[in-house]
Amino acid sequence: MKKEISFTPEMMEQLSYYKHENEDISDPRILRMKKIMKIVLENELTKRQHDCIVMRYFENTPVKEIAEKIGISPAAVYKHLHKAMVTFKKCAVYL
Repeated sequence: MKKEISFTPEMMEQLSYYKHENEDISDPRILRMKKIMKIVLENELTKRQHDCIVMRYFENTPVKEIAEKIGISPAAVYKHLHKAMVTFKKCAVYL
């Protein structure tokens, strides 16, 4: 069962087009990395991991506030964030 994606167009634009100071936006490695990140966000994370990542890194929500919104402890939020990062690292092998 595929979960519903709750990314706003602004979030996807930020993920796809965010450019660091010394980043060459035409670098195929950077484009491939961002594409893999998008796929992981959309398909590989659990709903809780997805929600925690979106709130923490796209909306800059503090962990305590995320915990209150989702109804879990701050420690559980950190656990979901950590597991999501492990998934990202596993998928980074394809870079």
